[in-house]
Amino acid sequence: MEYQVLSQNEVNDMYEMFKHLVYNLDKYAIKYCCTDGTLLGAVRHGGLIPWDDDCDIAIESKDLPLMLHLKYIFESNGKYRFVRVGKYIKLKKDNIWIDIFLLDEGVFPQKHFKELSFTTEEYKPFKKIKYGDIDVSVPNLYEEYLDRIFEGWRDTAYIYNHKN
Repeated sequence: MEYQVLSQNEVNDMYEMFKHLVYNLDKYAIKYCCTDGTLLGAVRHGGLIPWDDDCDIAIESKDLPLMLHLKYIFESNGKYRFVRVGKYIKLKKDNIWIDIFLLDEGVFPQKHFKELSFTTEEYKPFKKIKYGDIDVSVPNLYEEYLDRIFEGWRDTAYIYNHKN
C-alpha cells in the first residue's frame, strides 16, 4: 500500500506489544479504552489503520502508580521500554510505540487535547470489540465519539502518522 509506514515486521511487533499490554492491563484490573486512531482502527478497520504508526489508549490518572509499577514487567524481558513523556507514557520497542494517555474521568488534562475528551455518556461503561485478534476496551458510545472527533470517519480517510 502506498501510504503504509510500518514494515510487516513492525506491524507484527505492534500487535504483539499491544496484546501484551492489554493482557497485563486486564490482569491487574487497570481500566483503559482505545482512543484516537486506535479506536478508529478498531471500529473501521478491525485493527491497525494501514497508514498509522502507533497505538493509543487512555487510563485514569488514579491508575498511574499501578501502571508505573508494571514498568518492571514490560522491561524485564529487555524487549520494551517505558518512557514518561509529560502527562502520558510511551511503551516502546525500537521505532514503534503505544501512547498511554491519562484521563480524569474521561477528560484529558492537556489543554491541546480538551476537544478529544469524552462526554460522560460517551465514556463509560466500556465495551469490548476486536482489534485484530485482541479483545480491547472501547468507550461506551464509541460511534458517537468518533462522529464528534473525526467528522466523516465512516467514508473519509485522513492520512496522518508521525513519520510523514
